[in-house]
Amino acid sequence: MTDIESLKGFYDRYPEEFAAWRGVIDVVETTAAEFGFREIDTPAVERRELYEIKSGEELMDQTYSFEDRGGRQVTLTPEQTPTRARLVQQRKDLKTPIKWYDTSKRWRYENVQKGRDREFFQTDVDVFGIESVEADAEVIAVAATIYDRLGVADRVEFLINDRTLLDALLEAEGIDNTDEVMGVVDDKEKLAREEFLTELRNTGVTHEAAERIDELTAIRGPITEEIDRLRELAPDDEDAVEAVDRMADLADALESYGVADVCKLDLSIVRGLAYYTGLVFEAFDSEGELRALFGGGRYDDLVGLFGSQDVPAVGFAFGYSTTRELLKKEGEWPAEELSTDVYVAAVSGDVREEALGFASDLREAGLVVETDLASRGLGGQFEYADSINAETVLIVGQRDLDDGVVTVRDMDSGDERRVPVEDVVDELA
Repeated sequence: MTDIESLKGFYDRYPEEFAAWRGVIDVVETTAAEFGFREIDTPAVERRELYEIKSGEELMDQTYSFEDRGGRQVTLTPEQTPTRARLVQQRKDLKTPIKWYDTSKRWRYENVQKGRDREFFQTDVDVFGIESVEADAEVIAVAATIYDRLGVADRVEFLINDRTLLDALLEAEGIDNTDEVMGVVDDKEKLAREEFLTELRNTGVTHEAAERIDELTAIRGPITEEIDRLRELAPDDEDAVEAVDRMADLADALESYGVADVCKLDLSIVRGLAYYTGLVFEAFDSEGELRALFGGGRYDDLVGLFGSQDVPAVGFAFGYSTTRELLKKEGEWPAEELSTDVYVAAVSGDVREEALGFASDLREAGLVVETDLASRGLGGQFEYADSINAETVLIVGQRDLDDGVVTVRDMDSGDERRVPVEDVVDELA
């Protein structure tokens, strides 16, 4: 037979490896749930037109799209935000704030590289229906709390900007083509300074304006410390002052959440020009060894494209592939191994029914329990218990049962003790 391997950029994850993935996913999902976000479940396949409305030509070129047997043009989900916008429009009775999270696979035909795959997990965390600094701060706080719980808070920083703020600052400088200019700003980190100034001049701005834009977009530092500097540099313009005030309010809210120390104001962060409308942020490896871990922001205009109601929204999509590289580098990636609480070993077939009874009772108490399915001898059962990292083996033998006890072995130390039958569940649970 021909050996058939998985496709490039798609991965087989056996139980030992996926146990580590599950551990990280659990941290992300538990954190979102503790902030009051509710889990949803959405389709893996959508009508292609859902993404054509707003996603842009580059993303559409990367999609896995095809015609189904009903003649419909469909697409494997490359991102979930359009789906969420559709869901919000379909239910006019939803009470705000609408706070949702979901972890699922996404598909994009990209160039496979470290931290970038063609099939990948993401967890989306979003607030719909609220246009406030408090909502912005909460989604950032969720993200920061996740990295704290993953043990790498000191290696992650959040670079924050507000597209409304940057737009107001540019307009106050007399620049009309702000979207075109921000497109150049979005590429600033890839360009040398002279290249950046040249690209700005190519948009039609003067040399003096280009210099001013370079100065403004060089602002980067702790968000609570940069507000005063921003006020000094911002023109005395109503829109600019209002935008700076909003950023100051965001800084205060982030302080209240206790996450301001990992947040930096960075006026060069722009993200998708056709997508985000206000707040934008990206999580970065603070030591600069990895590309952006993930990003998010406010997209107040998107939901309205899919129906009659305009609904403000803010959120982020947590990427696991790059975060995995960071956790591995810091020694915080969970152990890729199986975990079993108890293995119940029957000394002989005569006590198998009793052994299964103990296993059922222990599972009822919330433990992960395995029993023998292969009619192995006691030695073979111990060997298997070791292979699944069983913490404890419960040995069920007729002689012990006649005495009203069973034997419990600690697999790390090898110590054994006899436990009364009626106390087994309480002791092991």
